Amino acid sequence: MRGTDETQRPPPAGPSAGVVLVWATVAQAAVAFINFGLPSVGPALRDVYGLSLPAYGAAVTATLLGAGASLIAWGFLVDRFGSRRCVVAGTLIAVVSVVAAAATSSPAILIVALFCSGLGTSVISIAGSGALFRVYGAERRAWALGVRQMAFPLGGVTAAMTLPAVEHTINVHAVLFLTAALVGITGIAFSLVADAGSPPGSRTVGFALRRILRVRRIWTLFGISALYIMALQACLAYLVPSLRDAGLTAFGAGAAFVVLNLSAAACRVFWGKVADRSGGRRRSRTLFEIGLVTTVGVLALAGARHGGGLAMTLPAVAILGFGAFGWNHLVYVSAGESVPPALAGQAVAVAATLVFAMSGILTAPLGALADAYGWDTVWLLMAAFTLLGALASRRLKELPLPLPLPQP
Repeated sequence: MRGTDETQRPPPAGPSAGVVLVWATVAQAAVAFINFGLPSVGPALRDVYGLSLPAYGAAVTATLLGAGASLIAWGFLVDRFGSRRCVVAGTLIAVVSVVAAAATSSPAILIVALFCSGLGTSVISIAGSGALFRVYGAERRAWALGVRQMAFPLGGVTAAMTLPAVEHTINVHAVLFLTAALVGITGIAFSLVADAGSPPGSRTVGFALRRILRVRRIWTLFGISALYIMALQACLAYLVPSLRDAGLTAFGAGAAFVVLNLSAAACRVFWGKVADRSGGRRRSRTLFEIGLVTTVGVLALAGARHGGGLAMTLPAVAILGFGAFGWNHLVYVSAGESVPPALAGQAVAVAATLVFAMSGILTAPLGALADAYGWDTVWLLMAAFTLLGALASRRLKELPLPLPLPQP
């Protein structure tokens, strides 16, 4: 039986689905400023706060670690108390924490404050997913989450383009105050629409991790994620070193990374639209097709490294990015649809936590593998794991055809 019971009840009065999507996306882009923008002012951070290299690494990853540690908790709180209250609470935690980071001169307080900001900002991802689940029916839901997911790369790129100018014009403290203001303004704005689509009196659910983990379909999604995350993480962490090792210039490798990010942003909307066909009954088939595209992209990149130059590398990277970054929001959608509606937030949080944990665990072993056996071995293994993931997705049965959720 399908987890989401999308009956033809009149939707609660409130903001339109488009308004909810806009603010969920804008708030997520603001979070990307702090999560992914700080490395763009890394030298200034080190100088002002006197950070050693390990301490600098801890500082720029602290927000992500805080986010990963709190996703499941926010999933429960959102399902239990509603999105609006949780978004306000999380936003306040984040703003106070980033302001504390800006006001201190202590490296230890900086790291702790940024970690606490991650604890707060992670609610935006969970509440945003929950809101989009409610206001979009299955026939448009994957597309909507794909649009929201574009906020990650686009917010990070925008931060990398603007924050260095702020630091150069004023100082690194102004950068932190600016990110606090952006997170605060967009978070509070999103909170005003975050409960859209919630039926009154529906907050009775408790912590349901065991219940979610008893759903067999959830474990199939976890297996697919474990196989697909390898190519994604290899792209993020090691594309540039791999291309430099193959003889590309710093400019060429940097251009390839830009192409990767642009392709990653575009693919989320495309694959979301594809997965929404047939009333949302194309999730597993789309995951299979994503695996095939990624496998082709990985093999094309492996070939381009051997004398292909930039002319062959850029198309290969575009194909790879179009596949490798297109699956995670479909896993989140599928996880939320596999459980009752009241548990969707927790199910998405569990899936996101797994993806986050695996991405962190894999980075160092992939680098060690490259050191020991070379980049060709890494990319060929990524192709093999991705193909296995595609085959595993064929075992994921489509859920029964849902009734579309009426829109205001």
